[in-house]
Amino acid sequence: MRIERRHFVKSAALAGASIGVPFIHAQSKGKKYRTALIGSGWWGMNILREAMASGTVQPVALCDVDQDKLEIAAEEVEDLSGVQVKTYTDFRELLDQEEIEIAIVATPDHWHALNTLAAIEAGAHIFVEKPTGHTIGESRAMLDAARAHHRVGQGGLPRRIGPAYGSGCFRGGG
Repeated sequence: MRIERRHFVKSAALAGASIGVPFIHAQSKGKKYRTALIGSGWWGMNILREAMASGTVQPVALCDVDQDKLEIAAEEVEDLSGVQVKTYTDFRELLDQEEIEIAIVATPDHWHALNTLAAIEAGAHIFVEKPTGHTIGESRAMLDAARAHHRVGQGGLPRRIGPAYGSGCFRGGG
């Protein structure tokens, strides 16, 4: 399934804790993207909660190496959505077994590049928390992979995309 870049960027912005921008909601047209969260700790769940609240994502899988965090996150997703998501402790298994459209990468920083590259190669569009990589080379590799696989990626910058900051920005027409 092909996702238009413009629509994905708007949906990814929603996933990045910027749900307060109402004009983005109006353009989602009811489509829900199969979404996986890689890194289901406190911040990853904040991002997923906001994405779910936007109505643009359907959570299908969670991944975390910490089984306790994973179980708590899965229970919360079920409480919020009524859906029992699959859980994984290895992101490679998740990417092999699930057909996801969007991957939210909220792992510890040193895993961002590896998780992002694998998810892009598996066909997912990406929302990756900051920093995208530890080196320019890691971030460049993610950009190159996204271009090669025709995927869209967004780096999480809540102090740039959050509703409080967005209200002080101007928007062009369209």
